[in-house]
Amino acid sequence: MPNSRFGKSVLIIDYKLEELSRLRSIVSGLGFEQVEAASSVNMAVSYLREQAFDVVLVAYDLGKAEKNGLQVVQEAFAEKLNVFQTLFLLIIDSAYSSLLVGSLESAPDAYISRPYDRAKIQNLLEKLQRVKKAVLRVEESMDNAQWSRALEYCVRLIDIYPGLKVYLERLQGICLLESGSYQEAEVLFGRIVMSRKQVWAQVGQGMAFYYLGRHKEAINVLQQVVVQQHISVEAFSWLARSLHVSGDLTQSIVLMRKAVLLQPSVPQLQSEMGNLAASAEDWPLAIDAFRDVLKYSRYSVFQEPDHYFSLVRCLIAQHQVKNGNKEELELEALRVMESVVRDFVGDITVKFRAHLLLAELRSVLDFEVMAEAELAQAVGLYEQFSAEDQWRWMDWMTDAADGKPSIETVKSIKGKLLQEVNAESWVELMRAGLQHYKKGDLERAAELFFQADNADADCVSVILNFAQVIIERKSLAGNNVSVEQWVACLACLNRLHFGVLSVKQQKRYKALMQRYSAIYTRS
Repeated sequence: MPNSRFGKSVLIIDYKLEELSRLRSIVSGLGFEQVEAASSVNMAVSYLREQAFDVVLVAYDLGKAEKNGLQVVQEAFAEKLNVFQTLFLLIIDSAYSSLLVGSLESAPDAYISRPYDRAKIQNLLEKLQRVKKAVLRVEESMDNAQWSRALEYCVRLIDIYPGLKVYLERLQGICLLESGSYQEAEVLFGRIVMSRKQVWAQVGQGMAFYYLGRHKEAINVLQQVVVQQHISVEAFSWLARSLHVSGDLTQSIVLMRKAVLLQPSVPQLQSEMGNLAASAEDWPLAIDAFRDVLKYSRYSVFQEPDHYFSLVRCLIAQHQVKNGNKEELELEALRVMESVVRDFVGDITVKFRAHLLLAELRSVLDFEVMAEAELAQAVGLYEQFSAEDQWRWMDWMTDAADGKPSIETVKSIKGKLLQEVNAESWVELMRAGLQHYKKGDLERAAELFFQADNADADCVSVILNFAQVIIERKSLAGNNVSVEQWVACLACLNRLHFGVLSVKQQKRYKALMQRYSAIYTRS
């Protein structure tokens, strides 16, 4: 058998063995040298981590209460697994395929339906392969995150292949968003929407509007996609965020409920739901969402320690409101904390955070001796941190130890840190920013906090400080705050998982969001 003109390797993903066997027989007859099979999203992504496949054929339905096939594309995109050069074909009933064209960044290349027709599959692969060969340089550049180079190739190829203009414009839009060229992206998507009403272009325009701080326009565009029942993670996520920024948290939650009903196995949506519900203090909804995040993000790029800690913090908050069953709360919280330490073994900061949260849990349950023991273990780990990590988690440690015997040890550590100087560290940028803030020099303070954040601070305090300074400047100076700074302020706040923040940080975050929304609605 000669080598396949479609490439050497193909990955088939289906949980139904008979269907998988039929498809394997067809593609084997097309000359592929390597044919691999997977029965779940996690298994498929594991294959994609190991090697790049020329073609991926994935069934949308992978079993009840299981992640769907579209999530293979989403997770591959999130992990940057050569998603642009690979041909992704989604297997779905033709009646539903129109609902899955709303995604901009993680859409499949084409759809096929059952019963399988060898001739149709062959013709489709031939057509798509010609397109892939024509845009090879573009997609190679995109897989390597060389956005400017990819844009240059797009411009050249549109003149050479006018028939591929729509395809290339979609790639242009992705490159513009990824490179932060939001104004150019909005113009491009707006032109496409005016002429052809492409759903993915509406999603892209809504995303660009959001990044530009034009939330009312983002709501108008993205609402059209959602009303049409298109299944797009980006449309739901950015519409919910736009509603939240506009001060309508209730409607934002209603929207995310709909999104979760449409795609219950998507961890990104469940995480968004959990954080919004926690912000509204709807603890049962937040708890259910974070439980599902843990279930569906396991072994994926979306598996994060913050989701474990968010769940336990919400469980504690619900108990404080309803005074529920202590034994059930303690059992679940302990199980989740044991899981996060096991799943992120070797990460000392995860272990530290687990002890901090368990100390809070013990205190809420009136087990003060056990609470102090957990806090002592947290302090012991904290003393082992690098100076940067000690600064990174200083607020968390101080808040937890406040009023406890451990506070003296924490104060001693902080005193030593204040005497140390590391001119190349983000810590010095943060400290300089605080000094300028105290002097009333908000403009310079904002610059320093922004520089600290860009120097890989990964610190909640730095983000909240930057947002606070920008919001204060906007309140006082108005037009003296640039659009870029105003948008960067919100982008920083978006990076935080509200559910995981300490009680003091949550109060501060909510106050900042309320002030941001108030300023935005007045403008």
